[in-house]
Amino acid sequence: MAKVTDVDIQVLKDLINQRFDEVKTDNTRLSGKIEQMSGQIEQMSEKIINLEIGQAKIETRMDEWKTGIDKIPDLAEKVGELKNWRQIALIIITASFGGFIGWLIRSGNRPF
Repeated sequence: MAKVTDVDIQVLKDLINQRFDEVKTDNTRLSGKIEQMSGQIEQMSEKIINLEIGQAKIETRMDEWKTGIDKIPDLAEKVGELKNWRQIALIIITASFGGFIGWLIRSGNRPF
């Protein structure tokens, strides 16, 4: 076996130190990315909070509108009923008016 010389030991020390330096630079890169990601996570949490507040406002407004929205089918039914009553009233008025004119015409042919 060959004896280990001081030069070989120095080469090994340099190699180990180089690897440690690479690990340190990798760690600093990772810590920078971690800080960046934590900042992004904070921004996302703020956006989520804003979305939740907006959703609560929308839900409140929908609750206010719910009573009006629930009345729409009843109103549609009433409008339908009024439409039918208008048609019936128009038919009755037209028939009455036509009958009255017919009565006037028939009575005009008779001598008094």
